[in-house]
Amino acid sequence: MEEDAENHLILLANCAVANQIGQSDRSCSRLSELPDSLLCEVLVYFRTKDVVKTSVLSKRWRNLWKFVPRLDLGYGEFPDYEAVVSFVDRFLGFESDSKLREFKLKSESLELKFDGEPEVAHVPRWINTLVLNRQVEHLKVVERRVPYNKNLKIPSTVYTCESLVTLKLCDVLLPDPSSVSLPRVKTIKLKALAFANDRNFEMLISGCPVLESLYVKRCPWNNVYVFRVRSQSLLSFTLVGHDDYEMAADIDVVIDAPKLEYLELFEDQTTLSIVNNLESLVKVDIDTRFNLPYQNRDVLDPDDVPKRKIIRDFLMGISNVRDMVISSDTLEIIYDFWRFEQNPIPLLHQLVFLAC
Repeated sequence: MEEDAENHLILLANCAVANQIGQSDRSCSRLSELPDSLLCEVLVYFRTKDVVKTSVLSKRWRNLWKFVPRLDLGYGEFPDYEAVVSFVDRFLGFESDSKLREFKLKSESLELKFDGEPEVAHVPRWINTLVLNRQVEHLKVVERRVPYNKNLKIPSTVYTCESLVTLKLCDVLLPDPSSVSLPRVKTIKLKALAFANDRNFEMLISGCPVLESLYVKRCPWNNVYVFRVRSQSLLSFTLVGHDDYEMAADIDVVIDAPKLEYLELFEDQTTLSIVNNLESLVKVDIDTRFNLPYQNRDVLDPDDVPKRKIIRDFLMGISNVRDMVISSDTLEIIYDFWRFEQNPIPLLHQLVFLAC
């Protein structure tokens, strides 16, 4: 797809140059007749680093890229950190009251490119500008640190951004909110975030009345031990654990989402608790050991009644599912416990597809 986008951008550039020197064909002539606003809509589909290159085509194109309602860049595309700051400041300062539809900022392997630890105070300032002045709709910030060195704190203004539709964050800190009101947010993706406590996560989800898709990838230091997912609008929920078992901590997952259609769990250190029978559930993809260790199969105590209840409640909660993908580990644990269970196993009456 990136190659196709690059080819289309080359074609666009060739047409612009042809128009400039008076050698354009009919299709290129039509391009020159397009208003700037429509050209900006075309440029939305390209990475910012490529869009900026069009500024050398002609006088008309010199500042056109600054009107594109999308900023998508990574620190690695600049010679130094000061260049990053200068570029973003100029972009956000140009037409400072216009709407910016999408903002993506990635800083993977930042320490490998720049000497020392770059200052991150600029990023919260940019986010405040996006939220308060530019009516951002889609916000993605990836601040990769190795090891888990999270020093980028997302400003609390994000919690009350009325224009926001998509929120994607990776390796950052989320502050303790006094309140959360995100009336338009439909998609949230959180990877390796650090929260102040369980309450932060619960407030974030509860403050999104039209949330449809939620993806969470845990990290050892996220400070959340009870993931409460309570949503009347949620359609899809994915929870992925981490592989650092030396930092393992027991967590609870409480799901109360009556409209949920898709549930994906890849989490071993989890006690699952489904509050509502998920009547709308269509598909599940499950790989969990219900917080039991990998080593020593003898620890699967057949007399562990509370653990059997957890498994029973989980199966009851997904009893209306039609499409199931389940790991062999999960099946083996369920089998081990149900061998000693006196009560009948909950039946999956609606199931039409099963894969392991």
